[in-house]
Amino acid sequence: MQSASPPWNTTTKAIVAVSALALFCLLVWVFRGLLQQVVLAAILAYLLHPLITFIDRRTPVNRVTVVLAFYLALALIVVALFSMVGVTTFQQVLDLSRRLPDWFEEALDQLQVLREQLPESITVGGFAVPVASLLPQLPGWDQLFSQVFGLLQPILGRGGSLAASVVTGTVAVLGQIVLIFIISIYIAVDIPRIGSMIANIAHKPGFRRDAERLTSNVSQVWAAYMRGQALLAIIIFVMVSAVLGILGVDNALGLGLLSGAMEFLPVIGPLAGAGAAILVALFQSSPGFGLDPLQFALVVAVAMIVIQQIENTLLVPRIVGKALNLHPLLVMVSVVMGASLAGLLGAILAAPVVASIRILGEYAWHKMLDLPPFPDDEESQEKDMQRNDPSEEEPAPPLDGNVYPLSFQPVFKDYIWGGRNLETILGRELPPGTIAESWEIAAHANGQSKVATGPLQGSTLAEVQQQWGRHLLGSSVDSDTFPLLIKVLDSNSWLSVQVHPDDPYAMEHAGDLGKTELWIILHAEPDAEIIYGLKAGVNRERFARSAATGAIDSMLHRIPIRTGDAVYLPAGTVHALGPGAIIAEIQQNSDTTYRLYDWGRTEADGQSRPLHVRQALDVIDWRMVEPAVAAPPILAAPAGWVREALADLRAIGGPAAGNLYTDGDSETACPYFQVDRLTGQAGAVWQGSCDGSSFNIWGCISGSASLHCDGETFELREVSWLLLPAALGAYEVHAETQCVLLKII
Repeated sequence: MQSASPPWNTTTKAIVAVSALALFCLLVWVFRGLLQQVVLAAILAYLLHPLITFIDRRTPVNRVTVVLAFYLALALIVVALFSMVGVTTFQQVLDLSRRLPDWFEEALDQLQVLREQLPESITVGGFAVPVASLLPQLPGWDQLFSQVFGLLQPILGRGGSLAASVVTGTVAVLGQIVLIFIISIYIAVDIPRIGSMIANIAHKPGFRRDAERLTSNVSQVWAAYMRGQALLAIIIFVMVSAVLGILGVDNALGLGLLSGAMEFLPVIGPLAGAGAAILVALFQSSPGFGLDPLQFALVVAVAMIVIQQIENTLLVPRIVGKALNLHPLLVMVSVVMGASLAGLLGAILAAPVVASIRILGEYAWHKMLDLPPFPDDEESQEKDMQRNDPSEEEPAPPLDGNVYPLSFQPVFKDYIWGGRNLETILGRELPPGTIAESWEIAAHANGQSKVATGPLQGSTLAEVQQQWGRHLLGSSVDSDTFPLLIKVLDSNSWLSVQVHPDDPYAMEHAGDLGKTELWIILHAEPDAEIIYGLKAGVNRERFARSAATGAIDSMLHRIPIRTGDAVYLPAGTVHALGPGAIIAEIQQNSDTTYRLYDWGRTEADGQSRPLHVRQALDVIDWRMVEPAVAAPPILAAPAGWVREALADLRAIGGPAAGNLYTDGDSETACPYFQVDRLTGQAGAVWQGSCDGSSFNIWGCISGSASLHCDGETFELREVSWLLLPAALGAYEVHAETQCVLLKII
């Protein structure tokens, strides 16, 4: 066995952190030429994420296939649209980019002429004020317009060169577009995992919740801004092109495209788009409606003002809302700064970047002053008050029939000890490869099961919880996440010898819950066995010496298992599942495991799986000495049913039983979940109710049953599960045949 890896000291950690930061900055600098393509790819993936997710939830294929199909369809649509109207539009943009500088210069000359034609004095309230005394106090109009044009010239120039390249089919530009598409595909596939990856950086539960909240707030800013601006750009493109086309302005499509693109530049962009339209009208060779150029320009100006008023009063509040929560002056300054630092891309991204910095800055400011980091989170404050005063908690009221029993599509895991028995023995449809675990009901960062039927089909359990809140979990469940995880395991070889921590240790060292679990043996070969606890006489010192050399087998307690056994494993129990077994596992919502021994196996890459001997020694419960599977306590039940309490210390026999509790002196029930095994005769009816205090989970181990509520029937077939929301109300479970069910609270 490998020895435990020693921890790094503070100096080593600091050196590695600084070196990693320096290497990251160096890589960004070296590959800065690709940064723009990566950012554009990320923006494209982010804009398309809601549509991809919508399709992914409603189709049986995996996300990778959905993304590839979506991007292929998008590429075909873009090519089709470009072949119809794209060339004309881009040619007009190219023409505008070439002519606008001359028009700006000519406009400056016209302003100078206008200035010279002003009267010598202006009469105000009976007093004659010389114009010459006023003009020196005003900013130079020519300088003002020159500065504005200086800001917009790089943007227009870049847009014009891009349009020219696309129109002429430049190989380099087409290559960049293909590269952006490829990078965007990879990002689109992994977007659902990015949020959890960021949150996983924070290990302590409190900081993890802060990270999740900050990620959510920043994501909302970018989602509202980018998707809102994209939708506004399309709408403004259509409106401006249509209005200017009706007025007879030259290059109406190009001006529409320019105005739409300028929507990504807050405050400045719409003004620039309107100014370009007015300039084109002012210098148009043949103004419409028999007007002179100045009158025609004024008509176009009024039309653009009306469009901007419609945008600001009707479209922006409904599409973008107050996503940025920034003062318009700060937005304008950030756009100018972004343009000066990073050109067009910097100007586009300046506003959401500043808004994100504001969110992070407010969080840091509140933390430094020891204030609540999210003072506007009334819901969190309400939950905190409820935790501090349990008497204030009330059952969740019904949701007027909106909640319903949920069944889920499982998440499959392909660990090296798995096989295909979930298919050959249980009749499951499996993806190719070795399948070790099926996460039946899961809301963990490492696996999210999706609703299989009903209005919420395709939603993850975490998303359902976010929508239903206490109506799903119940008022007595004090947790920000779904507290349980239901699995089915297929062991074709020994699992690692392992142990799970309790809540305090797991939260401090892994940022996760502890892991107490219960195994229900669904199938066992005649020689199937498990490692369950330690042999008599084993203590920490002796075990640590043996673990250092890998010679722990003689200290492990093995027992045979058979179909129907229930094995209760409190946190701290050394255990391993042997080959030839299929089990259902009810556990806390945790994926924290400390391996002691892994039978000398290697992964496909030839590397050994890591061991965690030091952590395991910290969390082993040395009282679990030679435990046995005892007959679980029998509880009262309606006619036709036999009810057994499985998650109970009284279901642990052998020497460990006397170590763990003394009858009458301590609580025997599992503090994390209650599992009743119900054996029902055909035709038996179980009447239950979800009264708002807690959700229920019903599982069918053998036979068949059905659940009835609100006039609807839900099947419970062999090895299937239903999650009943806390606000569901009354229900009945009918045993269609002789069956064995699990009721989990």
